[in-house]
Amino acid sequence: MPDMNDDLLQLKNRIEKSMYRILISETDEDQDRLWLTEHISDDRLKRLLPRLSVSSLHVLDVINTHEGIKGADIARDMEITKGAVSKITRKLVDHGLIRKTQLPDNLKEIYFSVTPLGAELAKLHRLFHQEKDQKAMELLTSFDTASLKIVADFLEKLASLR
Repeated sequence: MPDMNDDLLQLKNRIEKSMYRILISETDEDQDRLWLTEHISDDRLKRLLPRLSVSSLHVLDVINTHEGIKGADIARDMEITKGAVSKITRKLVDHGLIRKTQLPDNLKEIYFSVTPLGAELAKLHRLFHQEKDQKAMELLTSFDTASLKIVADFLEKLASLR
């Protein structure tokens, strides 16, 4: 009879290997870019896309969703630093995808909104994620709720160890 520790070690290795594959695929910018390139009709966006990071696409999406949002709120929403938001928004402004505004009585606070070009790219990026989410939902429906709760509990506890 195999040792219980051997079984646990094999399961741990399977889980780690799968999580690594998930992590690599989630950080694979080529997958996002390829899909977007195939679906972009505007030549300006096709030329801009290679110069945009996936993080900048996500910032663009947040701005598109929350028109007139401040940089600190973007950072909080995305759980990234204000410095990262500042760097990304500067590039998005330079590329003509967003604009920044200030209130005349408060020049300290900067608000971001999308341009029509930025709105088009944000919409396409959102469609990409909707397609990915639909595939994930199809997978999830093949499992019962009790099993999914166990998986979710396990992953949350595993994440808290890190």
